[in-house]
Amino acid sequence: MYKILIVEDNFENRQLLAEILREVGGCDYASTGQEAIDAYNLSLEKKEPYNLILLDIELPEVSGLEILEKIREGEKAVGIRLGEGISIIIVTAHEKRFLEAFEKGCDDYLLKPINTDILLQKIADVLDRVDEEEG
Repeated sequence: MYKILIVEDNFENRQLLAEILREVGGCDYASTGQEAIDAYNLSLEKKEPYNLILLDIELPEVSGLEILEKIREGEKAVGIRLGEGISIIIVTAHEKRFLEAFEKGCDDYLLKPINTDILLQKIADVLDRVDEEEG
């Protein structure tokens, strides 16, 4: 089972994602940008990092793109190359921001409303890459 952080400020969307992912892994949740940063940092401190973050762009306090950028900068600072860090999939209703998300280092992008089959395929693709690198 994988360890997944769902970062979504909408309660119904968090519930939907958790339901979809119950067979994939254990999920933690953050409803604000600061909660997401705190959860991510705590997972590193405990040496139990997430395998995957599903990250909304529009969040209270700190935007998803800022979080993405901070995570990638932190990874770079400790020698983790782009593409070798934590898997991050942007899940958002903002179609026009996908290029910016990829420029900041996301692994994939999914538009809302969430299509379960597409989400599961994207997660499988991202996590398969992780498993291949570790295996």
